[in-house]
Amino acid sequence: MRRLLPVLACLFALFPRPLPAQPPAAPGAEAAPPDAAGGVRRQVSDERVFSKTATCFYGPHMDQAQAKRLCAQQARGRLLDDAASGLGRDAALAGAGLSPKDLRAFVDSLLAVAVADEEVRQLPDGLAVRLTLRAKTPNAGLGDRLAAFAANPELRAAALAETEKRDRLAGEARMAAIPFGADREFRAKEMENEMREDAAFAARRVVPGMSMGSVKELLGDPPAIKQSVIGPETYVCAGYGRVWVVFRDGVVACLRSRLDYVARYATDCHCAGNYATILKNE
Repeated sequence: MRRLLPVLACLFALFPRPLPAQPPAAPGAEAAPPDAAGGVRRQVSDERVFSKTATCFYGPHMDQAQAKRLCAQQARGRLLDDAASGLGRDAALAGAGLSPKDLRAFVDSLLAVAVADEEVRQLPDGLAVRLTLRAKTPNAGLGDRLAAFAANPELRAAALAETEKRDRLAGEARMAAIPFGADREFRAKEMENEMREDAAFAARRVVPGMSMGSVKELLGDPPAIKQSVIGPETYVCAGYGRVWVVFRDGVVACLRSRLDYVARYATDCHCAGNYATILKNE
């Protein structure tokens, strides 16, 4: 145990726990003063920008055009939720005394919405769609628009009717989609690509004899860490996607595609066992 403590101290120094997030500033707190480069600037425009991504999965009966339209309606409803929540905290709107329903309709009337990105994947059991909408509000005249909305019953009624229709379509679009399918599909592909890229990069750049500090500088903190003591030697296994970097006494001893449990060591963190899994060795 005494021999293991210095190695553990080195390990914790190289792969520290992430610092806790800083708490948000208290309401009413003063904003930070601008730095010399003007990093904090005074807001001089009414324009606000919002974006929302929706992932949607539909059965094989759905064609691509209909799938994209339904997913866009679903994303539009969520985008309006975010915009109404964000703009509702604006001083001008908060002081206008609008009901939640009127506020939502007014914000809806401000938004200029466009498709920022879309991707459709044809799967054996249906269609997966990922669609991102981006919306902007006018960069000026918010006060005048708000006054006209509050003073003109016909304008208000038309905005309420349009928003109710949009909310109804968003609800129908949610009912048409199969829950969870698209999130699973897109996330699985992303994770597979990330793991493949990590493994390829590590296999090219990491070589036996490199220190822990050099590997961390090259690859960053590993998502997974294991440790073992075999006789007089201490091993640390750092997992980066599809590759494991195995350190022996603080330097790289080998790279493995996966760890291999060996009964006589009672561990899988080492450079022995199935050599078919070793990508590089001393």
